[in-house]
Amino acid sequence: MRILNLLKFSLVLFAGLSGQEVLAHGFHYNLDVSSQLQEDSTGKLTGVRINWFYDTEVSKSLLAGEDMSADKQAQTLQGIAQRAIADLGTLHYFTNLSLGGQTLATLPVTDYHLDLLPDGHLNLNFVLPLKVPQDMTGKRLDISMSDSSGSAILIFENASRISMGEKLAAACAVTLEEKAQYADAEAPQIVHLQCR
Repeated sequence: MRILNLLKFSLVLFAGLSGQEVLAHGFHYNLDVSSQLQEDSTGKLTGVRINWFYDTEVSKSLLAGEDMSADKQAQTLQGIAQRAIADLGTLHYFTNLSLGGQTLATLPVTDYHLDLLPDGHLNLNFVLPLKVPQDMTGKRLDISMSDSSGSAILIFENASRISMGEKLAAACAVTLEEKAQYADAEAPQIVHLQCR
């Protein structure tokens, strides 16, 4: 069973409702997001490292029935991460990167891992690499994150949750645009990286 379907199935069981009722009631869960813009030795943008912190109930649902014994935990988490990344790849990892109004092409994610934090929350960490490194001089990058199913709401708590390498930090400023209104499956925020 693919990871996104497993998540929805687990949430249905958790809520004690059928899938249609959950979706009809507009079930949503939040993903707390942080990210780091990746750069090469010349300061070109090469990709974005993304961290998703799942809330308590979603973390429990993803781990339900999994072998989390001390000798199996790392293998179990790797398996969940592998399935999640495979599924997310078909959905562009919920992430759109736009430079000067043009969507940037990305490569499949190969650098990823899933951690179980001491507080019981799961953290999925992955690098979304650009197909072609980008010179950011005088340009603006926009990053928006949304789940096309409308279930996950991806939120940066504030602009400090977006960091970057030394060269980009010296030339670029980050702002976080909060949308006053947004529909299901739309990004609630847009990250703007303006470089001089």
